[in-house]
Amino acid sequence: MPQFWEYWERAKGLDPSQRFRLFEEMVQKPNAAVYEGAFHGAPKPPSEFVPKTLAQVPELETRMGELSRKLAADLPSELDAFRKAFPKFRCTVPVYFLFSGGAFDGATRDVSGKTALLFGLDVIARLNEELSPLVVHELFHVYHGEAVSEDPETIAWGLWQEGLATYVSRKLNPNVAEQAVCCLPEIDAVKAELPRISTELLAALDSKDRKTYARFFLGGQELDIPARSGYYVGYLVAEDAGKTRSLEELAALSPGDARALEEKALRRFAAGAAVR
Repeated sequence: MPQFWEYWERAKGLDPSQRFRLFEEMVQKPNAAVYEGAFHGAPKPPSEFVPKTLAQVPELETRMGELSRKLAADLPSELDAFRKAFPKFRCTVPVYFLFSGGAFDGATRDVSGKTALLFGLDVIARLNEELSPLVVHELFHVYHGEAVSEDPETIAWGLWQEGLATYVSRKLNPNVAEQAVCCLPEIDAVKAELPRISTELLAALDSKDRKTYARFFLGGQELDIPARSGYYVGYLVAEDAGKTRSLEELAALSPGDARALEEKALRRFAAGAAVR
């Protein structure tokens, strides 16, 4: 972020194309490995989405600065609280606060061949998110990767990873309103379509298709179901499994065991079973 703020002081009076070229020169290229990870898998090239996000910075810069200072100050205590729930956790990954070009609020990404934890201050500022649930969600992804190294890259595993991270975020932040927990979509909208969404997910559990994954887990799309609905459905599955298992037990489940739990729960949801 220090490089970004230095860049921003020079970029304020430039037109959008000049502003983006200067961003590439002063921020992206000097941090090439970080931004290669940050923008990996983006549906469009940075030249198409970064300028639009840079145009929003004037209204976000005060909040972004506050977030940068708060995250840096609070992260150690967040780590301590997380370790109380997961004593085996070892946070050996680097953590970056950055301007993400609208790509994400928090994410784990590959940086120079190693997993890193990234927080996109521009998106957090725009969404005005609760910080602790977001931090917990992303810390859990790091811990989950330590606890279970197998990754079948299926819809079933994505549903479990995101649903469980959301459930853990909720459990460790009980005073935060459920709808404000990272990274839940509009809950009532998903509930209204839950049988149909669950039926679709049942048929797609073993798929590795990225478009199918995007349908359930990515935003910024025009869909016939609520965007990012997989987060809430996965959260319900994890919540159901958590009635008889500790958080550590849930985190240790293999992809095969998690899939069996998902199939059972999704069949109930598809049949119209009531959820709280």
